Amino acid sequence: MTENDGRGGLNGAAEEGADMAKNCAVPPAGGEMGGTYAAFTALFSLTVRNVKVFVKDKANVFFSLLAPLIVLGLYVLFIGRMQSDGITEALAQFGVSADDAVRAFSDSWMLSGVMATSCITVPLCACGTMIQDKNRGVSADFAASPIPSWLPSAAYFLSVAAAGLIICLIVLGVCFAWLAISGSWLLSAADAFACIGVVVLSVLASSALLVFIVGFVRSEGAFTGINIIFGTLTGFLTGAYIPVSTFPEGVQYVTLFVPGSYSAALFRTFFMGGALDEMSAAVSPEFAQGLSEQFSVELNFFGSPLSAGGAAGILAGTAILFGICCFIAAALRLKKHIV
Repeated sequence: MTENDGRGGLNGAAEEGADMAKNCAVPPAGGEMGGTYAAFTALFSLTVRNVKVFVKDKANVFFSLLAPLIVLGLYVLFIGRMQSDGITEALAQFGVSADDAVRAFSDSWMLSGVMATSCITVPLCACGTMIQDKNRGVSADFAASPIPSWLPSAAYFLSVAAAGLIICLIVLGVCFAWLAISGSWLLSAADAFACIGVVVLSVLASSALLVFIVGFVRSEGAFTGINIIFGTLTGFLTGAYIPVSTFPEGVQYVTLFVPGSYSAALFRTFFMGGALDEMSAAVSPEFAQGLSEQFSVELNFFGSPLSAGGAAGILAGTAILFGICCFIAAALRLKKHIV
């Protein structure tokens, strides 16, 4: 690429940013209602633009699903057989055979990990639009344009959450299809709708946290590093690869400070509830409870089991807390002229 081409690309990016800022500008209105309507119209337009930027980058979408695909691959190649064989051997000691329940239990545990990691990695990759805009000067155009100071930050959060919800709900549909086709579907209608609710809550919590963190990142290299670190650690700390109960006690406490751990616990509760009921009926309630503890279906919260309501409350609190932090941090950066 020639020097002129490079300048042309930068100029094109700057012109694009200026055009977007102009299109999103809130014109003077005859009243408060008119100004509010114009602001939210601009918010909607900018949010849709951010989602389109993410979705059009097919490689970015693929890498957002890389960690869940790794979970799936490890399960199909290694972990699934090991889990099924171990549970089958334990059942044999009771003189009981429950192959369907064992398969449903193992599949549900794996898919819980897939969903928990997806609700983190997809919003994280969607945050890449923020870095692109900073490097291309689009953020500077927004800062200089006559739009409310809160609008770009709100649009980034909403677009990250929207992209996360769209893709994660598709992944959830694939998980449901997997269970149905494999004969492992033991979810009730309430469980299925609860899983949808967990997706919404998990994506909102992850989006708020990640938009806050990425807001301090400027270079694409640093963002790539964050992607690698999160992608590597997410599967382990949420118990997607290995049950959290097998970790050393200190590591188990560390997982309690990872919001994704609560997402995983909620997914396990609703995905695996039917399979545990089958185990309880086939063997004994004590055996089912032992499996539940061994595979961390209920999260051990500093020595006490955490209910589904408690896990949901922590996720909701995370979303609210970091949502507020996002807007405070954005306001401070704008005040210091840092875009």
